[in-house]
Amino acid sequence: MSLRIILKLSLKEIFASKLRSFLTMLGVIVGVFSIILIVSLGRGATSSITSDLEKQSNIISINIMTDKKAMTYEDMMKFYKEFNVKNVSPIIQVSGEIKKDSITGGISIQGIGDEYSKIKNEELENGRHITPLDVDYRSKVIVLNNDAKNKYFKGKDPIGQFVQINGDSYKVIGVLAKKDMGFFGYVQESGYIPVTTAQIMSHQRIKSISVNTESKDDVNNLVKQLHEGLTKYYGEKPKNQNQQEAVSGGYDSMYGGFGNEVEYFRINTAESALKQVNNITNILSIMLGGIASISLLVGGIGIMNIMFVSVSERTREIGIRKSLGAQRRDILIQFLIEASVVSGVGGIIGIILAQIGIKIASALSPIHPVMGMDIAAGSFVFSLLIGVVFGVYPAYKAAKLKPIDALRAE
Repeated sequence: MSLRIILKLSLKEIFASKLRSFLTMLGVIVGVFSIILIVSLGRGATSSITSDLEKQSNIISINIMTDKKAMTYEDMMKFYKEFNVKNVSPIIQVSGEIKKDSITGGISIQGIGDEYSKIKNEELENGRHITPLDVDYRSKVIVLNNDAKNKYFKGKDPIGQFVQINGDSYKVIGVLAKKDMGFFGYVQESGYIPVTTAQIMSHQRIKSISVNTESKDDVNNLVKQLHEGLTKYYGEKPKNQNQQEAVSGGYDSMYGGFGNEVEYFRINTAESALKQVNNITNILSIMLGGIASISLLVGGIGIMNIMFVSVSERTREIGIRKSLGAQRRDILIQFLIEASVVSGVGGIIGIILAQIGIKIASALSPIHPVMGMDIAAGSFVFSLLIGVVFGVYPAYKAAKLKPIDALRAE
């Protein structure tokens, strides 16, 4: 029997029971849809995070993990300016309560130096950035982000106006340009104040510093210089330090990663953060994709079940065809084609639905899923394999039926 005739018979049988065929392929549809959507969302999230990190590829962050030989702001600026850095800014993180007239809320505040805006390439919508005079005179001034401006000034020009932060009056000198929504679609109200003012507000020592270079090609060399200079300044941590302090030490992975027992500081680069983000998101995508693949396996079991039912219903038909000369391989191929067509069509429908889901996700969330041809093709091939694998045994059972036994079946 020719392959064309076998294929025609298989398609005829599938279309003869449209509802049953659709319900059979439903598990495959859901499985392919889930795999593509989850992996595409993972890729989109990775792309969103890594694009921000790549913009900061020439930035180096230093965290001081000890109170030993603490530097003042002036000492810190002088110390880091000795290296081949372009800009330097200490950072102090402070949480506070902000009040404007009758509106009150929480605000995340960063105490920064006057060069921080150059390091981060912060753009303004209005006003000005923190200046050296603001830092030197510990001025009570603040640069608000766009969300804080909209909440507390409601369309009014905030420049020159005052807000209360933790009970003290701060003059608004600038408003940052609006940024895209964060990874989870939420941006917190925040602001910048001079780092010296933040020290007075929070009674904190400066333990976080950001520096940048002219280009990302200078980063590795500067990291080495900083490592040598900071080791010389702070010395090496004694071996008998308690484990908790030891774990908090360490620096960038190029020097051995976290938990180094002889460091009082940590140096991080965008490159090392990028590697960690990629590793985490890849692992999550694989895990979630594996979970979604379970629905494909369930769909395969459904195909096997329906194929067994089909064999039982068509026993006499198989007997008649065999008595008329059909070979065992003809029966085997027919049932395999039926299983493959059901799973293949289910895979195609799943891909189409995944594309629609991706467009909806892009419109409703800050994550823009990335659907590559590799994941679409891989999911389709996987769905076909599911049909073949789970259709083999029912097809084999149908093919080995003896004509006399099949013809006796009711």
